[in-house]
Amino acid sequence: MRHGTIMESDLLFGGFNWPSAARLADGRIAVVASGFRLAHVCPFGKVAIFYSSDGGETWTPPAVILDTPLDDRDAGIAVSGKRVLVTSFNNSRAFQRRLAARDRTPLEQALIGAYCDMVSDEEEEAYLGATCVLSEDGGNTFGKVFRLPVSSPHGPCVREDGSFYYLGKAFSMEDESGKFPVDRLLSIESADGAHWTQPTEHAMPQREGTLFCEPHALSLGGGRMLAGLRAQDDKGLFTVYTATGEDGGRTYGAWRQTGIEGSPPHFMRHSGGAVVLTYGRRIPPYGQRARVSYDGGESWGEEIVLRDDGLNWDLGYPATCECGDGSLLTVYYQRRKGARHTGIAYTKWNLPERQ
Repeated sequence: MRHGTIMESDLLFGGFNWPSAARLADGRIAVVASGFRLAHVCPFGKVAIFYSSDGGETWTPPAVILDTPLDDRDAGIAVSGKRVLVTSFNNSRAFQRRLAARDRTPLEQALIGAYCDMVSDEEEEAYLGATCVLSEDGGNTFGKVFRLPVSSPHGPCVREDGSFYYLGKAFSMEDESGKFPVDRLLSIESADGAHWTQPTEHAMPQREGTLFCEPHALSLGGGRMLAGLRAQDDKGLFTVYTATGEDGGRTYGAWRQTGIEGSPPHFMRHSGGAVVLTYGRRIPPYGQRARVSYDGGESWGEEIVLRDDGLNWDLGYPATCECGDGSLLTVYYQRRKGARHTGIAYTKWNLPERQ
């Protein structure tokens, strides 16, 4: 197991958070993340992409590929041949102002307020929501920003026929907060990443006082799908719920709690058939974790500690891709001791031997 850093900066606008990773058709690894941030919540975020041509040993500098006038946050990526879809979402100016007044320094409040003053009503109306950009040349260049009705941190998955499947929360414009309602889970599908079906709604788990959000889905082959949700309440619950479906993700069975101490989920399917789940642990010892399933997510092996040196809860969102030699690369955000901001780091590791 080896750790490394993709991006870290001590500049005022140097924070990077919420990454995702995928292997491109030409064998390169692409990592996307929200970057150039002042704080965990601020209006300055942009989605940037990093490339590695040597299995994660070295990385290019960040290139901005999605930059609306609003705060471009969680970055997801899905690859289907030469089509590469990168997703994000943002919050309203009113939401930014409210949070800045609550917990930012006077200087940060002034910077956030001045920026929000420059964004017009027309610009906010044009971009507020769940956003994405599409590449049709293998992830080298990306088109214009467009919106979709759903969002999730790591974006869509790709089914065995090459189509995109996006399980996410519905974006709400019912109030000025620009937040996602807790009771609407939707999926949409696309053959090409540009034209999408109307949303299909799915039942949410039922647990009093629990927020269910930040879903992710994985194609297991043969029409079988695995879905996961972040579950969180005010009593310390922070875990993953999962469900499976047999019809390409149009319906799912009952949701079940895994008991895992961490979230949100990211699933990937190894070429050998194993399903890898990665998640962040936001209670001591803070860090990044993984588990492996050999039965399509019905059961999970022992917890694998990728990192246990986190400074506090502000870390996680790990996502994993397979390298050309079968090894795994997991990316996540975390703050190094003494650093000004969180940055994007990675762990290279191999599947444990099956017991």
